[in-house]
Amino acid sequence: MPKVQEKVLRIQMLGEFAMYYGDEAITLKKIGSSKSVRLLQMLLLSLKTGISKPELLDNLYGWNERMDVANRNKNLNNLIYRLKSQLAACGLPEDAYVEICGGICSFKCSIPVELDTQQFEEALEKANRCSGEERIRLLRRANEMYRGELLPANQSEPWFFQKSNYFKELYLQTIRELEEEFQRKKDYKNRTMLYARAVAIYPFDNWQVRQIRCCLEMYHYDEAMDIYNNTMELYARELGSPPIAELQECFEGLDLSGGCHGKDLKDLNSWKNMDRVFMESKEDIKREIFQKNNMRGAYYCAYPSFVDYCRLIARAKVRSEFEAVLMFLTLSSKEKRNIQKKIDLQEQMELLKTVIGDSLRAGDAYTRYGNRHFILMLVKAEEEYCSDIFRRIEMNYIKVSGKADLWYCADMTQRLDEAII
Repeated sequence: MPKVQEKVLRIQMLGEFAMYYGDEAITLKKIGSSKSVRLLQMLLLSLKTGISKPELLDNLYGWNERMDVANRNKNLNNLIYRLKSQLAACGLPEDAYVEICGGICSFKCSIPVELDTQQFEEALEKANRCSGEERIRLLRRANEMYRGELLPANQSEPWFFQKSNYFKELYLQTIRELEEEFQRKKDYKNRTMLYARAVAIYPFDNWQVRQIRCCLEMYHYDEAMDIYNNTMELYARELGSPPIAELQECFEGLDLSGGCHGKDLKDLNSWKNMDRVFMESKEDIKREIFQKNNMRGAYYCAYPSFVDYCRLIARAKVRSEFEAVLMFLTLSSKEKRNIQKKIDLQEQMELLKTVIGDSLRAGDAYTRYGNRHFILMLVKAEEEYCSDIFRRIEMNYIKVSGKADLWYCADMTQRLDEAII
């Protein structure tokens, strides 16, 4: 008679906290905020060695002069009992789960446990005992196991933050060694995948710079420019201060010479070859700059490009006087509406982006700034007409969204010349 396979308790802590018993997801009550859940997470992260009672007490209850040692111990005992009840209530077998021996608390259960943080560490330990291709294979495996920050909901708590930094540093070690190996082998495919995973996990750690440099080495200029623009959009939308200088450096001094790459630039023939390649690329450049059959509506661009455009308009006004208006448009929300929900807000902003483009002239430009704002540069438009322009945008937005809650203000660029240039 075949042996019945025992159910395994699988626990994910990298990227998010999730528990599975066999194929079924299990959920504890008040997940992420309950002290009993934090107790479980601390025990799991100390699976090998256990954790002392004082450390548990300090991090679960903090220091309170009104609470003596006896009361804190009593609270911890009650918390352990509550955790056992929660685990049994969510479908796990009745078990001790928490063992206290010599002042050390440990997680103990009779069913097999698979913990992603432990598997991640074990893969790295095995890699450190190996060399050559086997080491690289294990490093790649460990790199793919890392799904994100350790318990993101707990990052405000010092104990979990330190643990998170520990696992992040291990992950960065895998990147550094794999990056060196892929560069040595000129393995661009795996190198780009390595950076893409890092960008997905840590979008604000400037991994896009490495992505762009890798694309440039492969002469994938369009792909590099897409990454550049998307990154600028992300930083402007989420942080309001895109890392212009760091990313811009990727494109400065760029060698577009194809086969001349790496040649001695002191050699006159190298310069002639580079000039020849540039002349051959002129048609591609013109096609990229001068859009065909795509001149309807306003021009949307990333925030850094918009800043350059505004500076150019301000300078052009010196030679040829014309009116130009900066218009600031905000998608606001009211308490009874669901616009404030993040997913809905993003959808509404994408919709508004399309509406603005269709509502303005081809000579105008606009960009997104932050989560709820657009900035418009209206060329050859006077400030008193901004209310009409706003109403046109608002009416078009109502037609496609069924709702409108917009706000705007406008300034003549003459008042901003000194700040823009």
